[in-house]
Amino acid sequence: MLKARSLEFISDDQKFGVKMKRKEIFRMLKICRDARDQEVGGILIGTYDLENRYALVKSISDAPCDSLQSRNWFQRGVQGLQDMLNYSWQEDRQFYLGEWHFHPYSNSQASPLDVQQMRDISLSKTSNCPEPILLILGGNPRKSWEISAYVFPRNQMWLRLRNVSRTCL
Repeated sequence: MLKARSLEFISDDQKFGVKMKRKEIFRMLKICRDARDQEVGGILIGTYDLENRYALVKSISDAPCDSLQSRNWFQRGVQGLQDMLNYSWQEDRQFYLGEWHFHPYSNSQASPLDVQQMRDISLSKTSNCPEPILLILGGNPRKSWEISAYVFPRNQMWLRLRNVSRTCL
């Protein structure tokens, strides 16, 4: 059971951080439960704090209907995402922060393919996201699960962020 009001991750040098409210974590868990033993994922939408240190994840997307998935891989589609991002920007000045996905009944470690895809996003002019975030939920979304957070600064080594949430999950 999740007792924390939010999850908070930060880099060792405290230059990069991510905060995500419990409501979106519960939403992520539901999407993963519904996917059963299939990988699934979507995008992260939000803003940054006033110091630009923390990415504040305000919402997550479901997997677009043109996504492809199996037990061991997930390729996020794009259908409907641009409309969602346009709406988020017009309504609340929120924008694309990165990606999330589920490793069913496995750990939350980023795979070499995950790392390459995130590096590609950091270099992409169309995504316009020089420091994309990756959240991976691993394990059993009904019982024992974990979330790992990563940041992929453009032309730098990627970083795994450590969980500094004040209350246990």
